[in-house]
Amino acid sequence: MTKQTSASHPLGSVAGPIGVETVRRTIAAKATADVLLEMIQRLGLTAGDRLPVERELAAQLNVSRSTIREAIRALTSMGILNARQGSGTYVTELTAERLATPLLFAVERNATSASALMDVRGMLEVGAAELAAARATPADLKRLQRLAAAIKPEHDGVRNLAADRKFHHAIHELAGNELLVKLIDSVWHLGSSLRQRVMMGTDVLDRTLVAHDAIIAGIASGDAKQAGAAMRGHIEDIRGWLQEAIETRA
Repeated sequence: MTKQTSASHPLGSVAGPIGVETVRRTIAAKATADVLLEMIQRLGLTAGDRLPVERELAAQLNVSRSTIREAIRALTSMGILNARQGSGTYVTELTAERLATPLLFAVERNATSASALMDVRGMLEVGAAELAAARATPADLKRLQRLAAAIKPEHDGVRNLAADRKFHHAIHELAGNELLVKLIDSVWHLGSSLRQRVMMGTDVLDRTLVAHDAIIAGIASGDAKQAGAAMRGHIEDIRGWLQEAIETRA
């Protein structure tokens, strides 16, 4: 008996076309999602604004309603849109936390992803510290010292992480670049639950306080290299702590 090839099998005659059509639909939905994102940005739509109905969007973009539906579903899964049954599709509030959500799972369970995150954060944070060194006033330095002092051993991890966030955010603002601030805000949220655990360690708190003092001293010196080096050392410490926390969880 001769072996029946996939091409001669009844399923073989439709498997190829179905596969090609699936790829086409996926590509079309992704391209449509990109167009919808651009439309939202160009029209200046904000949280709570309603998109046109599927029929109108399909006509405007010259695609099928099923493609529009898949594109909306993709943007909804990313937290960019909110489809309400019987009401319509609305733009959500694009917070740093919402934008970072798809990456949270990978970062908090994978040491490689956490290390890559710290590479990105290091580039941004070091740059912010260098810029802050050229801009900080005596009043700014006093504020940094006050924020650094809010981290205390008797506080829990959540409270200390919030204080740590405020300290770093103040440095980001001193950099004088709004886009930089938004980028670091998005990156900062990743790995936040791990950092809460890390911030409960006494040794970690002691080293964090020393690192923050060094960063403030670097910014106060007006020397971008000194400020950047202090921040870089702090980021490398955090990298090690996060990796240890992930390995402990595993």
